[in-house]
Amino acid sequence: MFTQLRPVTLSPFLSFQRILVPVLLLFLWSFTGCRSSQTETQPLDARFDAGVEQTLRDWQAPGVIISVVKDGRHVFAKGYGTRKAGENLAINENTLIQIASHTKPITAAAIAILVDEGKLSWDGPVKQHIPEFQLSDPYATEKTTIRDLLTHRAGLPGVLGGFNNPDYSFNDLWRDLQTRKPVTGFRERLSVSQVGFAIAGEVVARVSGMSWEDFVTQRILQPLGMSSSYASTTRLWQDRGDPNNVENIFIPARKNDGVVTLGDWSECSCGYIYAPAGGVITTAVDIAKWMIMQLQEGEYNGKRLISAKAIREMHTPQMIINVNWIDESNPLAHFITYGLGWVSYDYRGRRVDEGPGGGMSSIVTVVPEENLGVAVCTNAYYSSPDSWESLRMVSALKLKVIDAFIGAPETDWSAEFLRIHQEEVARQAK
Repeated sequence: MFTQLRPVTLSPFLSFQRILVPVLLLFLWSFTGCRSSQTETQPLDARFDAGVEQTLRDWQAPGVIISVVKDGRHVFAKGYGTRKAGENLAINENTLIQIASHTKPITAAAIAILVDEGKLSWDGPVKQHIPEFQLSDPYATEKTTIRDLLTHRAGLPGVLGGFNNPDYSFNDLWRDLQTRKPVTGFRERLSVSQVGFAIAGEVVARVSGMSWEDFVTQRILQPLGMSSSYASTTRLWQDRGDPNNVENIFIPARKNDGVVTLGDWSECSCGYIYAPAGGVITTAVDIAKWMIMQLQEGEYNGKRLISAKAIREMHTPQMIINVNWIDESNPLAHFITYGLGWVSYDYRGRRVDEGPGGGMSSIVTVVPEENLGVAVCTNAYYSSPDSWESLRMVSALKLKVIDAFIGAPETDWSAEFLRIHQEEVARQAK
């Protein structure tokens, strides 16, 4: 069963020497205290549940899981639909979910830990740590920094050798990069690169003396108590076997010509050298701990994992993102930027920081001013004809949750994003 934690209103009096004071307080509490506790109860009610279920029907998505933190507590975790298309398999707070590209903020956090320890600099050259690093542009070879990798501005290709290819090594990557022309001019604009985050993960390995997966596990997942999480599909396979046969896991679903069919983990997993770009697999319970740590600027359960300065640096805008991306995250935004692994934009007068993930689409979002974190993950892996389809669905649900917690006017974001999606499909059809 899912845990839905609700704020508890404590008695306003513990002990007083006089009788009159507690009696008066009790009288006042009977009129004000109960009403206050009602306003603080969980805003994601049965009407919200019905809206999520309707969203799944509208988008033909098998399942979705939503996890919410507020004021340092995990207050909501609930699944809807099924974790495997074609079968009625319940989802719970421990269902394994792929967060895909939200792994990028975790890789940035690994770098941040090493920066805090004085072993790295955000603006240190990559070649200082990886002598084999060489691009076709000699200037970019010498000047590319870790910050450039984490902000997608080095002109590196999107991916080389495949997302989940055990036969493609870093030696192959170094060889291929020497002959590849830059995708964009050096530091000219943002161009999403899984290659850049693969290299960032290798920097972590070279500097720390352990693999990226071991470092993330020992320095981030374990200290946060994310005991059900895995740094990559490879680690999940080693521990539990073929992900398609693991108990209580999201199985990807595909859609062809409007028909939903069962997919396979091999289609959407991100492992081996690209694990730092999209490999992390987690649960609703575990991702809540990560969000709380972000909102508490690097602290969790009284222990500091990352300095507040480094957390702020990761969330600080570095690159302007094409305004067209707004349709995939928040139509009300006036700007959208990219930091160190994090996307930032404005929503109803508040700053929002998030990391979207493709594959089985996911969004992990924090709203610092509200001390609110929202994670929405689906097993819909819809990449044709419009690769934004399932990401738009989870974006709609994310905004629905934020609206509920900030008391914003109710908006049918699912219908709005579905309209955007259908217009995009019509354009592509032409």
